[in-house]
Amino acid sequence: MKLVTHFFLFCFICLISISIKSQNVTANIESDSILIGKQLLYSIDIDMEKAENIIFPDSTSFVPFELISETKVDTNVIENGLRFSKKYAIISFDEGDYVIPKIKIQIGDKLFSTDSKKITVNLVQVDTTKQGLYEIKPSYDKFSSFEIFKLTLSNNYPVIIFIIFLILLIIYFKSKILRFFNPLLNIKPSLRPIELVIRRLSDLEKVNIDSREGVKLFYSDLTFYLRSFFEKEVYDRALESTTCELIQGLNNVSEIKSFPISKKSVNRIEEIFKRADLVKFAKFLPEKNITQNDLKIINEEIDIFSELLPEPSEEEKLKNLNYKKQAEKKLKLERLKIVSISIAFLLVVLFIFSGLIYGFQYSFDKIAFNENLRLIEKSWIKSEYGSPGVSVETPDALVRIKDEKKFLYDEFDLDSQFYFSNLNKSIEFFISNYSSKSKIEPENFQAILEYNLDGLEALGLQNILVKYDEFETKNKGKALLISGTTDFKINDRKVKPGEYNVIGFLTETGFKTIIILTHEARYIGKIKDRIMNSIEVLKEEQK
Repeated sequence: MKLVTHFFLFCFICLISISIKSQNVTANIESDSILIGKQLLYSIDIDMEKAENIIFPDSTSFVPFELISETKVDTNVIENGLRFSKKYAIISFDEGDYVIPKIKIQIGDKLFSTDSKKITVNLVQVDTTKQGLYEIKPSYDKFSSFEIFKLTLSNNYPVIIFIIFLILLIIYFKSKILRFFNPLLNIKPSLRPIELVIRRLSDLEKVNIDSREGVKLFYSDLTFYLRSFFEKEVYDRALESTTCELIQGLNNVSEIKSFPISKKSVNRIEEIFKRADLVKFAKFLPEKNITQNDLKIINEEIDIFSELLPEPSEEEKLKNLNYKKQAEKKLKLERLKIVSISIAFLLVVLFIFSGLIYGFQYSFDKIAFNENLRLIEKSWIKSEYGSPGVSVETPDALVRIKDEKKFLYDEFDLDSQFYFSNLNKSIEFFISNYSSKSKIEPENFQAILEYNLDGLEALGLQNILVKYDEFETKNKGKALLISGTTDFKINDRKVKPGEYNVIGFLTETGFKTIIILTHEARYIGKIKDRIMNSIEVLKEEQK
């Protein structure tokens, strides 16, 4: 009987040994000493005779190291069965000696553990005497306006192309643009009668005198130009007089010496005027050389008259100057009116076109430089606040609050507090990091978080309605959410309805709070939702 008992005991021990050998779990690290901030490869190998369900460890199993990546399970055929392998990349940003504890792996309905691993994390040794020293880069607001302009256009190629096209267009129409915006270039000078008749006679040289109509037009213009000149400078009734009356008037002027015109000049002018009457009224057609000679004679007489005329008086010069000033003022007003109407029309067309595409409210806010719309459309900043902290995206970087901290606890230390708001404070955003010397129980955390409601009342919030809920971050972090509606006190007589959100994260060494205050304004809801959806915290085991 004793022999049989020993035999069965021996068989049982053999079966246990075979079962253990059939499932072998090993863990390996590539090095037991790494530099701070450098990743370490941790691999797990499981040898089995046949495939079974395996549950590998999650990211919390490597604390105090942080898991940054992991590979898929790799299956290989070995001599005695199958080998299942999985690799993890872990990292640490704190110096010291650490131990990765035994990691539990479930195979089927059995639980296995790996050996613990001791790892030393060393600081990077930096010898500042052997490297170049450089000036600290300036902050963004220290850049020049031109540098900021270049950064803005770095990816706006359509804008650059449009600007180049506009410059080429301006160069091509340069003369017209200068003439349009410089009224002096558009003012025709006030000519003296002698200067005007000389210019008009020069234009007569271009008249076609090969046809009867051309000859008639030539003599009509010639006599009108001469009569206009005589009207202003020699004989004041020249335009309303017949040819005989005009010649008699010129002779009278010559006799009284008010204008020393010679008898020869009067006779030459009389001959040309009589020929002009024959052309206009008797359908007389002179030879071409006669017509050309008549123009030549008149030009000679005008040259003689220009020497006989006295220099313009100071009164005439002043009159001409006043004319130029009035003409310039008139043209400036006309140009200003044209430009103003054109710009107004262009803005109205652009507004209507934009309103039909994007909506009239959006277009109006865009033109009016609505601050909340600008915050939505600008490039947001993602940063981490605290150590370890809260990662969040905001329109502008949060600033550290150093004085007059908003939310304080008597029994907890405030490690850091950060703040952001827009100009009219229709949205305010706080991040606070607290540390505790003693462990905080989860069931007591809600009461601690409710203390922030007293701080909200101190900020001017009234009629606070409270609702409790759970909050989950992008990286699956769990938090307690206290939210609700409230009234914001603007002044003694005015309040605005709004909302508040208090989010609390319980950690091993304390807790973190996020407070968002918003009251009614366009686009504020979108800003708040985007901020809340971007919140991330480091995954830590809550106690």
